[in-house]
Amino acid sequence: MLFLGLSAFLYLLASVAFFLKTFKGVGKRPILQALTGSALASYIVYLLISYFRVGSFPVGDFHGTAALIGNFLMGVFLIMLTVLKRRVEDFGFLITFVGFLTTLLGLPATKSGFGHPLFILHLVSAAGSYAFIILGGITSFLKIFIEQRLKHKRVSSIFLPLNILKKTERISVNLSFIFLTLTLIFGSLWTKDFLGRHWINDPKLIFTLVLWLYYAVMAHLNIVKGIKPSKFSYMTIAGLILSMGGILLIRHTAV
Repeated sequence: MLFLGLSAFLYLLASVAFFLKTFKGVGKRPILQALTGSALASYIVYLLISYFRVGSFPVGDFHGTAALIGNFLMGVFLIMLTVLKRRVEDFGFLITFVGFLTTLLGLPATKSGFGHPLFILHLVSAAGSYAFIILGGITSFLKIFIEQRLKHKRVSSIFLPLNILKKTERISVNLSFIFLTLTLIFGSLWTKDFLGRHWINDPKLIFTLVLWLYYAVMAHLNIVKGIKPSKFSYMTIAGLILSMGGILLIRHTAV
């Protein structure tokens, strides 16, 4: 629990540091990366300590899953910050604040979870899929917003270049589909081992299948470029809303 609280605190510090760097020009990128990386490392230490203490990872309830998704997103952001540098740095204050909020949600998750390797892989792949769904939805929203601002010639210098947003949007959709596929595969293998059959009529699994079909269509349209970019962005935002509704409203009932 100590490392989970430390992780949330460091994400909050990172958010403040990014804010000062973006709007006041105070601070340096290595410090921002160190704060964000230390927060992520603290969360990983928390996961490992929990596993060795109780034999399972604290990710079996909504709070633990939200924290896992948020920290997966932080890992993706750290990679992007290292590669793209200034072009994503200006949004660091917002992204790390999301990391702070989701990690804070993990505080009630102290004992719940499962230790089965297949279930762990299922949860990690699910966290990855939702992280990229969130990243894609946010990117699409920013892309649409900036395009509207460009029409009126009112764009702040802190915004990302449109080409970066477009690439991030399309990559996020493809990775969302890949991770959703892995989620279904690992979930099927786990239920076979745990319950003796590959499929159970569980609302959460049915929703995941629906979400997989939606992103399968999205990934296909993305590859063949069979849809206008603006409509593709709206579909990506719709996917984000759909997935968030599933996280908040749908629960496992068959296990």
